[in-house]
Amino acid sequence: MKTIRQFLIAILIIAALTALYIGFSLINDSSGRSLGLSYDDLQGTPFSSYSTPGWLLVVFIGLGSLIAAWGCIQHIAFHPILVMAEGIIFAIWIIIQITITGNINFPIILFALFALALILLGNLLRKKMLQPTHHPPQTHQYKHRVKKTTSHKK
Repeated sequence: MKTIRQFLIAILIIAALTALYIGFSLINDSSGRSLGLSYDDLQGTPFSSYSTPGWLLVVFIGLGSLIAAWGCIQHIAFHPILVMAEGIIFAIWIIIQITITGNINFPIILFALFALALILLGNLLRKKMLQPTHHPPQTHQYKHRVKKTTSHKK
């Protein structure tokens, strides 16, 4: 379970840093030229500049991933839910981006895999946390039976 958490933390931090970098770049340069984008890419979208998508990226993917990573690091009780929620938000972002732009490239595929990993591994972590980890206490009669059977073998 520790390895799953560490893997999820790594994915979340990579996603957060990438989203924060791209998001703030879009906010600072709403033309998108600093990232090799053009206004033509916005044709047919509800956006007139890259500033709004930048803010959405910073808030939902950047900060959301940091919050989920923090939950994993702190091992708070509902951190698998945070991870799965961030995976779903990530997947929605990617679906909307593909729908609006019609582009599918390597970063989009990579982040789609990140979203899938967050959802699936978050759910696996949730299921493992729900399983009882303690064994029921042994009764006095059980202990007495064990002693009897071992004394006959001598």
